[in-house]
Amino acid sequence: MARIHAKAVAHLVDEFDFSGVTNNAVIDIAEPPGNVTAFADTDETFVEGKATFKFDIGGLFSTASPNYDGEMFTDLTATQRQVGVYPGGDAAGTFGYEGRSNVTSQSRVSETPAAIALNVSWIGDQALVRGAILIKNTSISSTTSGTKFQIGSVSATQTAVGVLRMLTSPGGSGNNDCDVTIESDADSSSGGETTRLTFTTLNQASTATHEVQEAAGAFTDTWWRVVVTISGAGSRTFDLVITFGERDT
Repeated sequence: MARIHAKAVAHLVDEFDFSGVTNNAVIDIAEPPGNVTAFADTDETFVEGKATFKFDIGGLFSTASPNYDGEMFTDLTATQRQVGVYPGGDAAGTFGYEGRSNVTSQSRVSETPAAIALNVSWIGDQALVRGAILIKNTSISSTTSGTKFQIGSVSATQTAVGVLRMLTSPGGSGNNDCDVTIESDADSSSGGETTRLTFTTLNQASTATHEVQEAAGAFTDTWWRVVVTISGAGSRTFDLVITFGERDT
């Protein structure tokens, strides 16, 4: 089992960014052995099991925006929550981990007159996605191509995974479409990009949301970027966090 501790952490759950109200995270990564013992075997026999992970997130009671407490105790009953942990913070280029998971515990811990702590654990039944934040921008108002980051190739036994999070409803006025794609390239120069993942179009009627897009490898390109295309006559701004990485299958 591998264990990762992080103090300065960006913590994302579905379309929520709880970086400002969480203070620590622990990630456990394991591949429990599978028992394949037959009745005729003298000893127990095992094979490499399915990858699993567990996120433990420590936070402080908060009902103000981003309503960490309210979200942890209401919406967390949903299955397959998309959780992202980025130990280095939330700047573009920061590497971290993503995974679809289910909540396993939600506990308040406090002593008078201490702050009220709210700790949550999630568990997933697949390999973690290791990737990076491609872009974080709270006011995207025009077409933009993000910086290319060298995240690595995606082998034939891996899956490319992109996560789009729109943290708030679009600001501004009028009508606009927001189309997001993730591209790959063999190097950091411009002109050789290939679109690998395409997200559902967002517009002025969209609310805070998240979306996961996947594509089976192999992709030999090692450089990745996000492209946000804004069209329409309005003045809408879009608050987006977009991440990308690969997961072993």
